[in-house]
Amino acid sequence: MRRPSPFQGELFPVEAPQQRVREKHTKPAMDLAGRPSDPSPLPPPTMRERAAAAISARALRAVVADPSRLGAANMAHIDFNRPRRGVWIATWDGLPGFSRVNGQYQHDLLPGWGYTWAEVQAEMIPDLETLAERGERPTTATS
Repeated sequence: MRRPSPFQGELFPVEAPQQRVREKHTKPAMDLAGRPSDPSPLPPPTMRERAAAAISARALRAVVADPSRLGAANMAHIDFNRPRRGVWIATWDGLPGFSRVNGQYQHDLLPGWGYTWAEVQAEMIPDLETLAERGERPTTATS
């Protein structure tokens, strides 16, 4: 809708002010741990991440066959204020990105997933190989 301009020839058209529509602010649904129940998906992996996944899968297979390839272990303990809230973190020089946090094995390329030692060979290595070959991250827990 245009209003007549005070200037001749309507060099400066004036638009009617649009009313702002207030959208209802909604919070995402939370699970019992206080995290969003439907987290946003991760971006697709880059070629660098896929190459790192292939290297990590080969290194993990080699470590499963010969545990002496792990390299030197690095241990860290984080002690929080509350009692019984400490975290033990172990990493190894021979496996970049691979760590154990309070007995659960994790990899930097598979964020949010934790594995037992038995699951490392059965699930983590195939997950890393799938990430390297097809660029797909795991979406459902298998055990």
